[in-house]
Amino acid sequence: MTAIRNDIEINDENDVNTKIFRSVADVFQKAQSTYAGHRKHIAVLKKIQLKAIDQGYEDAFNYWFNKCVTKILPLKKNETVGDRIVKLIAAFVASLDRENDLINQTRGNEDTDENEEPTMFARFIDQFVRHILRGIESKDKNVRFRVIQILVVIMDNIGEIDEELYNLLIWSLKKRIYDKEALVRIQTIFCLTKFQDDSPSSPDGTLSEDDMSEATLILMKAIQNDSSPEVRRACMLNLVNNSVTRPYILERARDVNAINRRLIYSRVLKGMGKNVFEDINTSIIDKLIEWGLDDRETHVSKECGKLISHHWLNSLDGDLIQLLENLNVTTSSVTAKAMNSLFQTRPDIITKIKFPQDIWQDFTVETAFLFRCFYIYCLDNNLNEILEENFPEASKLADHLNFYITKRFRDKPDQNITAEQETETLDFVIEQLLITSNKYDFSDEVGRRATLNVIRNMLHLTGLPDELIKIGLEVLKSLSINERDFITMGIEIINDIRDDDIELQEQREQQSKNKDALEGNDDDDDGSLESFHSAVENLVNGDGTPSEQLINNLLPEREATPKTMVVCLTRSAAMLELVHTPIDQNVLITSLIDTLITPAVRNNETTIRELGIRNLGLCCLLNKDLAIENLYILGMCISKGNSTLKTLALQIIVDLFCVHGTAIVDGEGKVDSVSLHKIFYKVLKNNEAPECQVVAAEGLCKLYLADIFTDDDLFEALVLAYFSPENSHNERLVQVFAFCIPVYCFSHVSHQERMSKAAADILWRLCMKWDHIENTNHDNEGQSTAMMKPNVILQQLVYWTDPRKVVGKQQDEISKINYQLGFLLDILKSLATIEKKVIKKMLIINLNIFFITSNQNYATLKNLLELLEDIIENDPMDTTCRNSLDKLHRHLSDVIQEAMERNLSIEKSEDVDTEDNTTYSKILETTETVSNDKTADYSTIVNNTDENKGSLEANTEESITRTSEQANSRKRTRSEIEDSSVVEKNTNDSQSQISEAGEVHAKTVSFAADVSMLSNDEISIINEEDDRDNSDDSYSISS
Repeated sequence: MTAIRNDIEINDENDVNTKIFRSVADVFQKAQSTYAGHRKHIAVLKKIQLKAIDQGYEDAFNYWFNKCVTKILPLKKNETVGDRIVKLIAAFVASLDRENDLINQTRGNEDTDENEEPTMFARFIDQFVRHILRGIESKDKNVRFRVIQILVVIMDNIGEIDEELYNLLIWSLKKRIYDKEALVRIQTIFCLTKFQDDSPSSPDGTLSEDDMSEATLILMKAIQNDSSPEVRRACMLNLVNNSVTRPYILERARDVNAINRRLIYSRVLKGMGKNVFEDINTSIIDKLIEWGLDDRETHVSKECGKLISHHWLNSLDGDLIQLLENLNVTTSSVTAKAMNSLFQTRPDIITKIKFPQDIWQDFTVETAFLFRCFYIYCLDNNLNEILEENFPEASKLADHLNFYITKRFRDKPDQNITAEQETETLDFVIEQLLITSNKYDFSDEVGRRATLNVIRNMLHLTGLPDELIKIGLEVLKSLSINERDFITMGIEIINDIRDDDIELQEQREQQSKNKDALEGNDDDDDGSLESFHSAVENLVNGDGTPSEQLINNLLPEREATPKTMVVCLTRSAAMLELVHTPIDQNVLITSLIDTLITPAVRNNETTIRELGIRNLGLCCLLNKDLAIENLYILGMCISKGNSTLKTLALQIIVDLFCVHGTAIVDGEGKVDSVSLHKIFYKVLKNNEAPECQVVAAEGLCKLYLADIFTDDDLFEALVLAYFSPENSHNERLVQVFAFCIPVYCFSHVSHQERMSKAAADILWRLCMKWDHIENTNHDNEGQSTAMMKPNVILQQLVYWTDPRKVVGKQQDEISKINYQLGFLLDILKSLATIEKKVIKKMLIINLNIFFITSNQNYATLKNLLELLEDIIENDPMDTTCRNSLDKLHRHLSDVIQEAMERNLSIEKSEDVDTEDNTTYSKILETTETVSNDKTADYSTIVNNTDENKGSLEANTEESITRTSEQANSRKRTRSEIEDSSVVEKNTNDSQSQISEAGEVHAKTVSFAADVSMLSNDEISIINEEDDRDNSDDSYSISS
């Protein structure tokens, strides 16, 4: 009876287990067809779960639930069935979480026992998550994707989680963040975002990376280093936005993916609202605006303009002045571009901007900037009505400008106001008015003269900032009659400032003398009087040399003070930057060189000397002879000057070569070009002056790009400087090379050919350097990691010398370029000299990336093939290298075979064309002879034709015999066998040509014999027909 009872119980358990399975499976079966009945399916699942728990079958329900979920894990991402089941799971978990919250609320504030058993919801989530995590490291990418997708929806719909389970999840997700599938990494990002701390805090109130959660730190690494733009986008949009993570998010404004850059403006900055001006520094906002408006992608720049003109302006209630205050126009460099974009995007704002009369004497920084931007936009877009309505006449504008200049330089500021702030404000207002004046309409002569007087008086002020000097001289040039008039006024201003300083020194000296005289110093006057009388007596008596005495007693010429010299040199440099007329047509510039610039170059003070060199360089740009005379001085500045002077002299020398070319070197009285090349070489090698390296590299790249410099050794040094590990930390230098060298190589075939000639030597030098660094001690470990490996260097050189990258070349022309074959030939020739197997292997496995076609030089291709065969036969190597060389050998063989077949077809077509032309010419000559001479002896023509036929056959047979004898007298190599096949072909063609020529001559003979038996009248008729036929034949041949 006991056994029977046990069997009945087992059967009952099996029945319950089967019912649970069928019920759960039925719900999943119906839920995968549509989303419509999910609410009902969730209610059914909850009922099944409650009944199973009441009857003690909770484990059975969990087992069959997990079993049904496991069925969908192998489904691909685009399978809607899997997505529907995932939605069902999410809704079921969310429903259980809500019920769990209600249970917790009903308990209220009752004390809970720490040892209390977990709730039904906690038990279900714990076992389900642990079950799902078993597939997170599956080999099937679809399983890994579905597992993390389910984890994401679970984390979205639960409030809290057990700490042990949390640690398990973090440990598992850390591995999946490096999954090879981007879709899996994206889902991992979504899951990790659920574990972020939205409001982290620190004891001192300032957040740091130590205060971030572990999930946040993982996302911060992924947003910077992940290779997939979709993964970086997921991090960018889901990473918590605080003072620590914000720089990582905004850094995506320079992402290589255009969508990520656009989302910075359309999602991140837009979502921050007007808090963006409080949370982000103005310098960073300035950079973001610059990057957005200057982006190469149109939709990114449009989104940035939309952000400024719509979202930011609307968040400030349309207050344009407040927007300018937040953008900080005094320090911003792109606010003018932002305002121009705003006017273009929002043309409705233009009609609302007004400048009343009472505002002209009370300009603020923002109103002055708006005045300048608004005027320039209206002027560029020909909005004449708005210009006449809002802007004053030129004379009134000059009065307003004079008002602010007077207030800035002559009125003393109030002691209650910070003088420095007021000075900066007035300087900025004056600058905006000057920029506007430079584009103003001065057709009114009264307004032009008034503005001219204001500008000249302003430039006489010694305390004028450099920004106002530059823009003031630009306005002065626009107001001048011509460039000569501008130079005259500019030099007069400089001379007046210097003369005023000298006069002031004399007045001070005279005042000191008068003061000494009042104190009773009369002895010096008596001594001076006695010396004067003695000099007169000597002159009367004829003794002494009064001229020498007078010269010795003369005081040295008075010079301006160093401060005044700086003021004058600053104005002269700004003036010379605007001059384009040669010095020969401006005598005043020559006097300026003698009186101001040359003494400044010889001055011992660093600031004055640098300004003098700068002025001298600007003058040399205007005259070639002056450049030749001073090129040595500039070279000495590079050799012995400080870092600033070296940089300045390098810039001047590069500009001189750009303007005058190589005519300023290599000649009588000129500097040797080799010396200048050595100077550039030393600067490139001197990594202690990184700024000078950048200037020299950029200048040399420009000169080589313009074909002004063509020296191969200096070019090789330039490329070596790019790969040198000592320069790897100079980011500006690396950036210059990374941009300029590809531009140089891809701009012209001759540039790429120069690179190809130097590439092999560059490669060997760098290989030796890399080997030396690898073999030395661990002190050079930093250099070893900084230097590229030989295989990467070879790939870079091959990329630069690839003829397919040259701009403006057709495919037919590209396929015939041979210089990269020379690079490959140099590598193969020198491969045997490399002793290091590691380096040799790195080079050999990359030889197949060279560009090889059948249109290239046949002899070079044959030479490559023979050299490659020799390497394969004689050099020991591993399997990888041998496979790479075999692949190259097969490719070369196919290319050579294709070239041979094409050459044979070309020769055959040429022979056929030659034969046809010979046949037609003989027919035409024979016909013409018959038509011109009606009484000729046609039999003589036939005999001559037979003789020609016999001589042609004899000559052809003799040439064939001689060719075959020469071919048999030598050892038949592979190339000779191919050549002999060509000879045999030519022989066969010659024989066929003889037979065809014989047929043509036979036809001519029969035609001549027939004609000889005709009468004269019949002959004349035939001749007329032949003339018509010949004319038709000639037309067909020419066409």
